[in-house]
Amino acid sequence: MNEILKMSKGNKKLKNTLIFDLPAGKTCPMANECKSYVVMNENGKTSIKDGENNIFRCFAASQENQYPNVYKARKYNHELILKSLMNDNGIKSNTIHLINKSIQKHITKNIDKVRIHSSGDFFNGEYLRVWLAVARLNKHLKFYCYSKSLHLFGTNVSIPDNFFLTASMGGLRDDLIHKGHFKRWAIVVNSEDEAIKKGIEHIGKPYKIDKDDSSCFKPDPFALLIHGTQKKGYFKNLKK
Repeated sequence: MNEILKMSKGNKKLKNTLIFDLPAGKTCPMANECKSYVVMNENGKTSIKDGENNIFRCFAASQENQYPNVYKARKYNHELILKSLMNDNGIKSNTIHLINKSIQKHITKNIDKVRIHSSGDFFNGEYLRVWLAVARLNKHLKFYCYSKSLHLFGTNVSIPDNFFLTASMGGLRDDLIHKGHFKRWAIVVNSEDEAIKKGIEHIGKPYKIDKDDSSCFKPDPFALLIHGTQKKGYFKNLKK
């Protein structure tokens, strides 16, 4: 397999970071409050569909709807990953090789972190195990992610020291956060006031609002301010 996955380099917010993405929503089986995904009609025009329990729209889905090349790149990655996983066996993993080869192709000397999924999530256990193996092969890099697929991170899953998981609240398995299975989680808030209020309610102190993913490498829970295009009337309804 000579194909290479598409990856991008971080902006000023995510310095020294290589980013790998999959399609928003469609690869997020445990998304709930933020469930959104892009669909394309027969004329090639895209639109956003929101999940049944959607509260706020996924920023990544809005990106895909606004920028066709972003949608195509993430779709390409998903199709290539699925094709590779189908050819894996217990002896040799083509997918580990594919991802590792793609990292080596895209990486530059200033890169020291890999963000897995600024869009998308771990859609099954086999795919998660591939990324854990890739992290073990690249101990000089820090791999990090936000995930709502929390059921995949069971006691039988060995996480390498250079792999940093932040549990993402608002999913179908938030119960695992409430039961104390994850020490670090992130919650989306609409304002600094909400971060203070919910933080005191949840952890006895205000949530710190993260703006550059630095909290992903620290032990405490934190908040993220909502951003991106929201459904019509979303912010107006907040004031009611």
